[in-house]
Amino acid sequence: MKNKPYIILSSAMTIDGKIASRTGDPELSDEEDWKEVHKIRSTVDAIMVGKGTIVKDNPKLHIKYHNHHGYYRIVVDSMLSIPIESQVVDHEPKLYPTIICTTDNVSEERVKEFKNKKVKILQVGGEDKVDIKNLMPILYDMGIHSILLEGGGTLNWSFINDNLIDEIRLTIAPWIVGGEHATSLVEGGGFEKMSQAPRFKLVNVKYRNDYVILKYLRG
Repeated sequence: MKNKPYIILSSAMTIDGKIASRTGDPELSDEEDWKEVHKIRSTVDAIMVGKGTIVKDNPKLHIKYHNHHGYYRIVVDSMLSIPIESQVVDHEPKLYPTIICTTDNVSEERVKEFKNKKVKILQVGGEDKVDIKNLMPILYDMGIHSILLEGGGTLNWSFINDNLIDEIRLTIAPWIVGGEHATSLVEGGGFEKMSQAPRFKLVNVKYRNDYVILKYLRG
């Protein structure tokens, strides 16, 4: 696909592939891993998450530990339903301008609320979900040529399903949390056959204090 940002999927997960417990607890990374994540954040043009991450965790999506010049915060929210007072809206908007990607079905009044908070709204897709594939060249033309994708599982599936991931950076934390309702790294409908799934090449392995860090590139 031409004119597409370089997409890095970044996540910590348990040994059994969960990125949060059944109650939504996402605290898997230790301080060393967070420093590495923030280092990667400092090298990209944007960070992207789904609305579930905002609703559950209310993160600032900022950068600590490293010098930087800021970046875009991108939220994929099909119904524009995140709280208007979310930290991703209010925290340092000049350094971290926020873009919310939603659909054509959202009311003009709701769009205006966010625009009044200096949030850029991109309406891409006329049905009940954002058209991720059509979104990519729009972001690229805005000068966003690299994106750190930090999930959650539903958004990760959208990118995997459309074969848009260029690189994966995974930290495997030394726990098994279980739970059929615990969030997995990739959720969604899934592929019927292994042959349908995109394959990645393992290019680097590191480990420390029972954590394993894996880096994959598109195969």
